[in-house]
This record gives sequence, structure tokens and C-alpha cells, in this order.
Amino acid sequence: MFFTVPTYRRDQALLMKRAIERAALPLAVALALFSAGLAGAQNAISQDGWEGFATRDAENRLDRCILYNRTVQALSASPYEMLGLSRDLSGRIGLLIFYTPRKLTRGEKQVRLRLDQRPPVTVAGEALSDFHVSVPSLDAGTVTALREAKSLEATVEGQTIRFDLAAVGPALDRLETCIKTYGPKS
Repeated sequence: MFFTVPTYRRDQALLMKRAIERAALPLAVALALFSAGLAGAQNAISQDGWEGFATRDAENRLDRCILYNRTVQALSASPYEMLGLSRDLSGRIGLLIFYTPRKLTRGEKQVRLRLDQRPPVTVAGEALSDFHVSVPSLDAGTVTALREAKSLEATVEGQTIRFDLAAVGPALDRLETCIKTYGPKS
């Protein structure tokens, strides 16, 4: 087997680039959560198996509150195949849906949601990465169904993921309390 030094260096650089790309996202999520935990441990929230935190913008103002269907520690270990519930300052309830890597393409998406055996609903979302979709706002009927749902199935770009749900109603109530606790005082 023959090779030249430039070819060898190029191949080594490509291998290093791929290794960095594979490690970058989990490392970034872990660092963000770790630093958020250090900077604002008082902003951690939990409710009946859901864990999360109040997020802040660059000026340290409350952005929204989020609860995930797993512990923050588990989230730090692997940010894949999980569900997040969010509530912003205006009271909008949203979803953060995490698939496995390389399932999605970035951009605006139609997200089909099926709660239990109810007919599916289609909502607007945005794929923020190749595995993460944000649905910023659900209509009142969907939120009401979500409160009592035992399962949620989400389909984006033909990719379907299913979550077993528990205690969503109390988790949504905790998000409201989080906004009142950490949000602006009027």
C-alpha cells in the first residue's frame, strides 16, 4: 500500500473532523446544561418525573420554562429521543421533540401529532437541527388533550417517534408556576 504524506494528512484531517462533528453536539448540550446549572441552579424545576429549568436570554431575562420527560442528568448524557414541554411568558405551550441524529433537515416543518387514539392534528414547527423540532405553540384543544394523554406520537418528514406520557397535567401546571416564579414581577 502506497500513500503520500499530503494524502495521509488529508485523510487524518477528515477523520479528526468527523470525530469532532460527532462529539460536538452532545458536548455542547452537556456544557450548556452544566453551565446553566452552575449559573442558575435556582432555576431548576421538576414535577412528577419531568425535569428542566427556566431559560434566560442574553440580558438574563426569563425566556421560557421547559420540562423534559427525563432527568437533566440523563439529558446531559444523551439529548436524543426525548420530549420537552415548554411555556413562554405569553402563556403559549409548546413542544420540543428530539429524534435520533440525522433524521431531519433544518427549516420550517409540518408536525403531525397524535395524542392517544385521538385523530392526528398538524401543527407548525421548525427543525432546529438534524434531530430536534420545536413546536412553539399548541392550540387550546391540543393542550387540553395533552393534559390527559397517555401517549404522544409525532411525525416529521416521515420520521415518527412515540412517547409514553405520565403526569402531563401537573407538569403543565408546574410550567405556569415557573413563569410566575422566575418571570417579571408586575
